[in-house]
Amino acid sequence: MPLHFSLKRSGWTLVLWFLLRPALLPAAPAAKDVPNYRVRVRILSVQGKAPAPTQQFDFSLTGNPQGARFSGPAWSNWIPSTRAGIDQILATYNNANNPFWQVTTGLSVTPVAVAPFPSVKLQVQSAIEGGEVSTTPAELFGPTVGLILWQSADKKIHIDTYTGHGRRVYDQALKAAFLPENQRPKKILFGERYIGSDNDVLSWHEGIKRLCGIGFNTLHPVPAALTSTVRAAGIRKIWGAVYNPPGYAFNFTPQRHTEFVKFVQDQIAPQLASGWTKEEIGFWVTSDEPGWYYPARYDEFNKDPAALAAFHSYLRARGLTPAALGKSDWNQVELIGRQQYRDLPSRRLFYWSNRFLPWASARFFGEVAKAYEEVIRPKVPVLVNFNNFMGLAYQPGPVGNNNQGSNPNAAMGQHDWLEFGRERGTTAIATEDWFGDDMAPQWSFYASRLRAASELGQVGMGALVIPRVSGQRPAGMAQKLLALVGHGAKTIQFFTYGPEYAFPGNCYSENLAVFKPLATGMRLVAKAEDLLFPGKMKTSPVAILTPQSSPLWDLEEYKNPPRIIDGTNPYMDAGRMGYMVEMHGLFLALQHSAIPVRFVDEQKLTEPDFQSTKVLYVTAPELPAEAAEGVLRWVQKGGTLVMAAGTAGFDRYHQPLQTLEQAAGVRPAAPIRMPAFQYADAKVTGQLTSTTTALPVFGEREKLELLTRGANQARLALRFTDGTPALTETKVGKGRILRFACYPGLSYRHSATENTNGLPSGFSEGWRQLIVQPVRDAGAELPVHVSKPLVEAPALYSSTGVAVTLLNWRGTAQEVRVTVAADRPVRRVQSAERGPLRFQQSGNKVTVDLPLGDVDVLQMYY
Repeated sequence: MPLHFSLKRSGWTLVLWFLLRPALLPAAPAAKDVPNYRVRVRILSVQGKAPAPTQQFDFSLTGNPQGARFSGPAWSNWIPSTRAGIDQILATYNNANNPFWQVTTGLSVTPVAVAPFPSVKLQVQSAIEGGEVSTTPAELFGPTVGLILWQSADKKIHIDTYTGHGRRVYDQALKAAFLPENQRPKKILFGERYIGSDNDVLSWHEGIKRLCGIGFNTLHPVPAALTSTVRAAGIRKIWGAVYNPPGYAFNFTPQRHTEFVKFVQDQIAPQLASGWTKEEIGFWVTSDEPGWYYPARYDEFNKDPAALAAFHSYLRARGLTPAALGKSDWNQVELIGRQQYRDLPSRRLFYWSNRFLPWASARFFGEVAKAYEEVIRPKVPVLVNFNNFMGLAYQPGPVGNNNQGSNPNAAMGQHDWLEFGRERGTTAIATEDWFGDDMAPQWSFYASRLRAASELGQVGMGALVIPRVSGQRPAGMAQKLLALVGHGAKTIQFFTYGPEYAFPGNCYSENLAVFKPLATGMRLVAKAEDLLFPGKMKTSPVAILTPQSSPLWDLEEYKNPPRIIDGTNPYMDAGRMGYMVEMHGLFLALQHSAIPVRFVDEQKLTEPDFQSTKVLYVTAPELPAEAAEGVLRWVQKGGTLVMAAGTAGFDRYHQPLQTLEQAAGVRPAAPIRMPAFQYADAKVTGQLTSTTTALPVFGEREKLELLTRGANQARLALRFTDGTPALTETKVGKGRILRFACYPGLSYRHSATENTNGLPSGFSEGWRQLIVQPVRDAGAELPVHVSKPLVEAPALYSSTGVAVTLLNWRGTAQEVRVTVAADRPVRRVQSAERGPLRFQQSGNKVTVDLPLGDVDVLQMYY
C-alpha cells in the first residue's frame, strides 16, 4: 500500500487529532442533511476549437443512472441528483471517512467517437435545490470533473467543482501566506503532495501553485499530462513513497538484491516516463512506521532455515556458543520470548533473540537503500520513517494490534534508532511528529537523536511533519521547522496537504491557520539557507546515554504486563518507564540552557572517540559490563558521570552489576524502576534542599548508603528535607561521579505548571541549575552561550560561516546576548528576521545583542 494511501491516524494520534480538530468546523453529514442538487455543462472548445453544432457529447452525474447526450456549444440538460445516489455516495470512500461536512461526487463528459481523449474546455454549472448556483470553468485531460458540497461555519451549504471550491475556501488563506519565489528554500528539500482527484487541469494547476507559494520545492508525482504544470509552478524535484519494500521488515532470501533492484526500478519507472530524470528525484520514502509483533516473528524465524542461520551467525559473531545459551548444539538454538527464560543461559538467549531482530531488520533496510542508490544515484535520500519516538526496540505486552496479545510472550519490536544508524539502515533516518505547537520543543529531542543515528552511519537525517495538528500558535510551525533544520535535517516531507476531501482523516488543507506559520518557517530557512544547508553540528562534549538493554527487562515481573507504549505515542512523559522519562527531562533542562547534546549508545562508551566527551548523563538501570568498565576508565581520565536513581545496577542480562555503584561509593537499599504510565503518576515525594530553596521532588526516591570503605569516598552534596542523601559526589581518578537519589529530569519537567502563550512555563530554575552545573564545572567548551534561559541555540558550521538557530521557548519576546565560538574571523553578522547586526569579536568569540521573538537565525559569515 503506498504511503499516501495508508491511514496514519491510530492510537494516541487518533485522540490527539480529535482534541485539536477545529471546533467551528461542522461534522460529517448524514444523508438526510444533504440537499438535492443538479448539474449541467457546456463545451467551449475541443483541441482549441469551438465545437461544431453537430458534435456530440455524453454527460453523466455520479449517482444518477440516467445520463444525457448533447451537441455543440449549447448548455446540456440539467441532470439532478437522486436520493439513492446520495446514499450510495455517502457510503463510499472518500465520504465515509471524512470527519468534515464535505460530500464529494463528480460528473463525466466524453466527446462521442473521439480517441484518445482530447483537451476540452467547458463550463460547469451546479445548483443546490433552493440554494446557490455556481458556474466554474474546467479544462479536461480526461472525462471527470470533481464536484463537492460543503458546509461553511455559518451552516450554509455550497456546491462547486473542485476548482471552484479551492478558489473559494483555500485561496484567501494561501494568498496571505504566499512567498515570492526568491523567498522560498531551494536546497533543503521540503516535499508535499497535491492529491488531485479528477481530470480538470485547473484544479491540479491551482492546487499545485498554492503549495509552491508557501515554500514547497519538491512534489509527489502527478499524472504525466501535468508534468509541465508542475515545472511551470517552480518545482524542480519530485519525491515518491511506498509503504514498505519486499519483505516488509525482513528478507533472508538469497536473491533479495535482484528483487530489491527490480522493486526500485518499478517504483521510479512511471516518473521517468513522465519526463523526470533520476537527478530530479529529490528523495524516496521506502518504509512508514515499521514494526512487528511477537511471538509471531519468533515462530516465523524458527521455521525459516535462512533466518535461523542468520541468527546463529549473529550469535557467533558476538562470541556466544550453544553452551553459553543453555543448549548442546546450534540446532537447538531458537529465538525465545519474555516468559521463556529461567536461568542465566536462557536470559542470554532471550536478550540476543530480541536484539537480533531489530539488527537484522536494519541490515534489511540497508540493503534496500543500497538498491535505491544503485538505481538512482549514490546517497540519494531514502527515508525510513520511525514512529517509536523514544526509539525503543522492544515493548513488552499486548501493544498495538497484536493478534496474540494474550500470549505471555506478546511484545512489539521496532528499530533501535542508533543501532539502525550504525548499520546504515538507510540514507536519511527520519521520524514524524503528532503533536501540537505547545510541544514544538520536542522536535529538538527527536532531531538530536536522529542526528546521532545519522552520524553513526555517516548518512543524512530527515523528518515527516504533520501540519494538521499545528496552527495553535502564530510561530508554532516555524519553530518546528527551524528546530529540525537547525539541528541538521536536510530532507523534510509533510503529511499531507490533501485536499482533505481526497484523502480524508489525514490532511491539513482545512487547517487554514497553519499556512502562514508554515510559510514563515520556509521564509526563515530560505534567508539563511546558504549557511544552513552546508552546515553541520560539531560533536558536543555533553552526552546522554540512550538505554538499549533496559527495555528488554521492563515489567518482567508481570505475566501479562501493562502497556509500555512507544509506537505512535508522542508523549515523552506518559506510557513509559521512569528512566526513559528521565532521559527526556535531562535533555529538556540542557536544551533550555543552550547546551547541545550528543546521544550515545552502549557501544559508543567503549570506543575511542567517546573520550572527547566531558559529561555523560546515564539513566538506564542496565548497562553491559564492558560499557560500565569503559565509562569508569573514562571517568578516571577526567570525565564527569551523572547518574539518576536506579542507574546501572544491573548488566545487560539483568544480573547485579556493582561497577559504577562501587566507584560512586554508594549502595542503594533497593533497585528503583518506576513506571510512568500516565503523566500524573509522578507524585511529589519530598523536597531537596539546594543552596537557595527547597525543590519539590517528583517520582520515586532512592535510599542511598554512603560506603565508608574503599578507594572512592562519596561526599554528601545535598540532602532531602528528611535528612537522607539526595545527591552524592565522588572523586574517581581525575574525574568524578554524581549520583542523584531521585529523578532530577522528571522533577524539572513536572515543575512546569504554567502556560505562557501556548508553551509550558514555570520551569524550576533550581532544578535546571542542578542538572546543568556538572557541564559548567567540567569546563565543557560549548559552541553558543545565550544570556537568558529557555533559548535553544543549535549551531551549524560550514566553510563559509555559522548558522545559529535561536528557538525561544519562553513564550514571550526577550532581549538576548548571544556569544558564538567561530572557527575563523567573522566579517559580517545578520539576522534572518532583522537584517544586519552589530557584533563584537574577541579571539574566536563573536557576541551580538538582539531582541528575540519566537524564532530567528543568526548568520555569521567568515
